[in-house]
Amino acid sequence: MDQSKPATKFGDEPDLLFNRAQGRISLHSLGASTSSEGVAAVQASLSPSANASRQLANIQLEATFNDCESDGDGQREDGAAAAVECDGVAAARGAAGLDQQLADAISGMGLTTTATSQDHHVSCQATKRATPMRTPSTSSEDDDEDVGDGELEWMPTTTTDLTSVGTASERYSDINQLLAKQQHGPGSGPAAANWAMADGYDLSAYHQVNGVWPLGHPLPLPDWGIAEDQAKGTLLFENVWQYEELNGIVETALQRMLEETHYNTVNLFVDFYRSFKRTRRSDLRSFFQFYDVPINRRHHMCVSLAFEIMARLVQMFPHLGQYLFVVSCEEQVADCNDYVQMDEEYGMNSADAGVEKEHVMVAMRFAIGERRGVMILDPGYHVGRAVTVMSDQSYPHTGWFNQSKESHLQRDYCYSYSQHSDKFVEWKEREIRGDEASFKTSLIYIAQEYMTAVDVTVRRNLVYNFRSLLSRDAKGRVYAGLYFPLVSNVQEAHLTLFYDGPNEQRVKAKLMFSAFKVGKGKQLPDYVTQHLVKLSPQLNMSQQDLTELCKSLCEVVSDQNFIGQVLAINEDIGNMSLEN
Repeated sequence: MDQSKPATKFGDEPDLLFNRAQGRISLHSLGASTSSEGVAAVQASLSPSANASRQLANIQLEATFNDCESDGDGQREDGAAAAVECDGVAAARGAAGLDQQLADAISGMGLTTTATSQDHHVSCQATKRATPMRTPSTSSEDDDEDVGDGELEWMPTTTTDLTSVGTASERYSDINQLLAKQQHGPGSGPAAANWAMADGYDLSAYHQVNGVWPLGHPLPLPDWGIAEDQAKGTLLFENVWQYEELNGIVETALQRMLEETHYNTVNLFVDFYRSFKRTRRSDLRSFFQFYDVPINRRHHMCVSLAFEIMARLVQMFPHLGQYLFVVSCEEQVADCNDYVQMDEEYGMNSADAGVEKEHVMVAMRFAIGERRGVMILDPGYHVGRAVTVMSDQSYPHTGWFNQSKESHLQRDYCYSYSQHSDKFVEWKEREIRGDEASFKTSLIYIAQEYMTAVDVTVRRNLVYNFRSLLSRDAKGRVYAGLYFPLVSNVQEAHLTLFYDGPNEQRVKAKLMFSAFKVGKGKQLPDYVTQHLVKLSPQLNMSQQDLTELCKSLCEVVSDQNFIGQVLAINEDIGNMSLEN
């Protein structure tokens, strides 16, 4: 018999806690209702000394590529390296509405939004098989900075570029008009959802729900939108140049977000550990089943990065919310044809399918005349391109491109429609080491919106045996960070720090976690402190915060019982998806 998963407080009696965790057959809600907070239009003004002419940012992109080596299985710590220059000046005082909002977003004038109580709820409701989610915002940091409920500052202020011409209304009026006249579905206008809040996301805007969790299954079952009125639309373009104009804006916003955010699976892991210890239980598996996964805007993995880029793009072009959607990805598929046939026979939301769905991206279906295609955004793997996938593989199809290149390793990517089914896009990866090349293929399911990204994909990541905290530049080059595997013998636990050193040299240091076991009032060893001093500014962290984070990680990885149970759950998930 199906029963909804009740809200569970830490400290519940063990027997009650155990009973609630067993066999989560139906779905649970993280909040009955969501208060709608609108995003007000942003207005910017020039100083009196500014000329009356209105100028927009002249965006210059240079493409060069580098790579970052990774020691962990399944973890790619690399990307395309370059700098993106975004200088601009906002439209003059008095300009308002969508064009003014777009001008501020593109020219990087420091977007600030104010939430109101007059915004509308998202019109698309969750299906009967699932209940909508509202995620809690928690953090492993006890002394986080106070974040106002009403203001969001997304982009830094930049200087004026006197070489650009034209106002936002002149330069982008065709895209604004294109989006405005292609309304998709009733009640899906610009104010239909509040995509991002002060330190979290309105998950109802992304149609996120909790999946069914059968007895004995290591993960909830993934789910996708099915109702016709919830399906995302196809954006129609009259010609290639019109599409490329929007693609360029999207790519610039993506590159800026890569530079401003981290890839971080470390803090979520620390949060998971602390929450488990507060329950005073010894069985991690039962706790794992009812744990409410926290999502915030500071500690990003692939899911929240997908949410973040969607929120930023909708801030720039509100009507894009009708076309952008989260898509699931199955990594390193052994046989693409067998995987597609499995979907046709069982459906991927079946326990028999045995899928992990360990990664997510963002997609947007479009058509240029009679030619159809899909745009793919993958900030979780540091891809600094708005990838174009055309069904006919003709221009503007992206094709093969270099993602990273160093002396010992070159990694190239290619995205194309699967020859087995147009429901899937194949993501091919080619690694070249010396004279040898190896290939991997992953499958992106683009037919439907992925509705269990938090409940399935983030939850799966919680027990993955590799953690990392990474800084990327605008082109996706990973230039600084730390990473570590989870090992069964906690005495061998270690982490690797890396950062850019002098003379464009990469500095890498492998440290034992035991080096961070120091008593209160005692200092870390000098060789450890020297690395933290150089790494912390490249992670945009204070030395004290980075030191405390490493000490917290030392506590987590030293807990033999906890690490052993994490690795056991991870192994069960791997065995479940072994056929794929």
